[in-house]
Amino acid sequence: MKNIKYLFISLLAVLFIACEDDFDTPNVTEPVQGTAPVLEEVTEEIDLVLEKKNEKNAIVELNWSAATYADPIGVRYYIQIDTVGNEFKAPLEFDRVSETTTLITVGGLNTLISSRYAPAKMVELEGRIRAFANEDLNSLYSASFTMKVTPYLDVPVPSDLFMFGTATGAEQVDGALKAYGKDNVFTKYLKLTKDGLFKFSDKQAEDGYDYNFAKFATRSENVEAAGDEAGNFKFTGETGWYAVTADFVNSNLTIAAYESYVSDYPNIYLVGDYNATDPAWSPGTSPEMTRKSEGVYSIEVTLKDGAAFKFINQQNSDGLDWADASSDGNSGIVAPKGKNNNIAFDGADKTYIVTLDLNKGIYKIEEAAIYLVGDATEAGWNIDNAIELKYRSGHNAYMGYIPLKSGNLKFFPVKGSWDNGMGRITDTEDPKGGLLGGENKDIPSTNTTSDFKLYRVAVWFDADAASYKYSILDAEMTLVGDATPADWSIDNGFNMVYAGEGKWTTYVDMNATGGFKFFYETGNWNSGYKEISDGNLSLEGGDPNIATPGAGYYKLTMDTYNMTYTKDLIADKKMFLVGSPNGWDINAGIEMTWDDTNKEWILITDLAADDAFKVFAESGNWDSGFKFKYEMLNFEGGDPNLSTPDGAGNYTIKFSLAKRTLTFTKN
Repeated sequence: MKNIKYLFISLLAVLFIACEDDFDTPNVTEPVQGTAPVLEEVTEEIDLVLEKKNEKNAIVELNWSAATYADPIGVRYYIQIDTVGNEFKAPLEFDRVSETTTLITVGGLNTLISSRYAPAKMVELEGRIRAFANEDLNSLYSASFTMKVTPYLDVPVPSDLFMFGTATGAEQVDGALKAYGKDNVFTKYLKLTKDGLFKFSDKQAEDGYDYNFAKFATRSENVEAAGDEAGNFKFTGETGWYAVTADFVNSNLTIAAYESYVSDYPNIYLVGDYNATDPAWSPGTSPEMTRKSEGVYSIEVTLKDGAAFKFINQQNSDGLDWADASSDGNSGIVAPKGKNNNIAFDGADKTYIVTLDLNKGIYKIEEAAIYLVGDATEAGWNIDNAIELKYRSGHNAYMGYIPLKSGNLKFFPVKGSWDNGMGRITDTEDPKGGLLGGENKDIPSTNTTSDFKLYRVAVWFDADAASYKYSILDAEMTLVGDATPADWSIDNGFNMVYAGEGKWTTYVDMNATGGFKFFYETGNWNSGYKEISDGNLSLEGGDPNIATPGAGYYKLTMDTYNMTYTKDLIADKKMFLVGSPNGWDINAGIEMTWDDTNKEWILITDLAADDAFKVFAESGNWDSGFKFKYEMLNFEGGDPNLSTPDGAGNYTIKFSLAKRTLTFTKN
C-alpha cells in the first residue's frame, strides 16, 4: 500500500511538469487563424520629393486596428514597403512597433529605401502593415496604400559651399571659392579649365566636409570621376566661363556654359552711383579699370555711403555686365547679366581698391593700401605681418611714417601674399625713390645703422611712366613763412615734432602779419601744404599761403593723413621739467627759462643718478610731454621717459623746438 502511494505521487509530479511546459510554449502543429489589422484609409495623395533638410518631418501617420489570433498571444507590427506591382515579394521593413499607430518620416523612409532605389529618381511604392505573433503562426496583412517619392543621397546639406581644384582659380581648399546659395541650391560662375580636377567643401579648411564625386547622385555630361583617392571630379568640357550648380535638393551637379567665353576682355569699366565725382549710372563716361592679368581688373576709387555699382565690358548698356550674386549687398560673389544685383557698399568717402576676378568669379573691395616688408622694417620678412601704407587721398599716394633700420625692403599689394611684389627697377635706382618693378630688386634702406629711425614712405602710380613710384624720405615737418621765426627759408624751417598717426606738433611764436606753409621735406618747395579752406590743407602747391593766426604763442598741430591743421593760442610761453626731481607733480613742474637770443629753453638743475622725467609744454597737461623715439624728439606721449644721462650731478638742459633738439651738459 505504501508503494502504491509513492507511485501515485510520482505520476502526479510528471503530469504537473508536462502541463507547465504546455503552458509556457503551446505545441502548435497547425497555423491558428485570426483577424488581420485594418489600416485606416490614407486619404491624401503622397507625391513627394524627399529632402535632407526635412528629414525629421512626417510624411504620413498610419493607424490600424489590432490584429487578433485564436489564442491570446502578444502581437508585433512591421511596416512593409515595396515597389508597386511587385506584390511584396521582397519588401523592406521598418523596425517593429507594438502600438497600432506610427509615423513615417522623410529621413526614416529615405534611409529604408536608399539601399535599393537610386537617389533623385522618382519611384512608386506601396506599403502595408504586417502583424506577427509567433514563428509558428502566419503573419497577417492589412490592405496596402501607395505613394510616389523621390529619395535623396543622404549627405549633409551645407550652409556654405566652396569649390577648389586645378580646374578652378583656387587649387587648395584654404583659398576655395565661395558659391552663392539659396534653398539648398548653390551656384558659382567662374572659369573652368579643361581636364582639370575639382571638388567642394563646406569650409575653407582641411577639416571641412568633403563633397566629392560620390556625394552627388547625378552629374552633367561634362564631368567624370577622376579616379583618384580624393574622389575628385574631372572637368571634360572646353575651357570657358560656366555656371556650376550644386543642387542638394535633387542631389545633382550641373555645369553649363553661361556665355561665350572671352579669355581676356580688353576693357572693363565701373558704372554706378558711388561717389560725388563720377557721373551716376553713366556708361559713356564710366572709368576704365586697369587690367592686372587675364580676367583680372582693378580700379582705385572713392566710395561713398550707399554706393551702388556694376562692372561692364563696354561703355554702353548693350554689352555684358557683372555684379553681386546676392540681393543688393557685397557678398564678393560675382554673377553675370540677368543673374545679378547691384553691389551695395558703405564707403564713408574713403578710397578703395575694387578688384574684379572673372576667373574666380569674385570681386573685392579693399581699403586702399600697400604693404611693406623686409629686414629693414619692424615686420622683418614676414608677409603675414606686413606694415600697411594706407591710401591718403590728399597725397594721391599710399603714405605713412615708418621706422626703418639698415637692411632691405619691398612693397606688396596684398598682406599675406608674396605675389606681385614691387622692388626697385634696377640696382642703380636711387634707394630714396624712383620706379618700382622691372627686375624687382630689393630696396636698400638709406639708414645704415642698426637703430630704427622714422621715415616718410610713399608709393603712388605714375600714369605717364605707367608704373608705380616710391619715395623714402627722412621724417620731418617744418614751418616756413614770414609769420614764423624761420621766415621764408626753405632750408632752415622751424621744426615740428612727430606726434604719431601722421600728426606733427610744435609750439611757436607767430607774427602779427604774414603767412606760412607746412613742408614735409627741407629744401623742397614742392613739398608744401597750403590751406584750401579753414583748417583744411592741400598739396597742390602755389597760393594761397596759410594766414597767420595773429601775434602770440601757439600750439600748431598738422595731420598729414587727414590733411587738416589746428592752431591753439597758449596763454603762457613756458616749458617744465616734470619727473623724479619734483615728485611727478604735473601742476608744479620745474620751470625752464627762455633764451631769446638762441631761441631755446634752458634749465640748470641737479639730477640724481636714477632720475626719470620729461619736458612738458603745458602745466597740468600730461598730453603735452616730449620724449625720444626712433632717434628723434617725439610728442606721442607714454613711455619711455627721459633719464639722467651721465650719473648724478648738476646739468645744463637745453631744449629747442626750432631745431628739434634736447641736450644735457654735465657741469
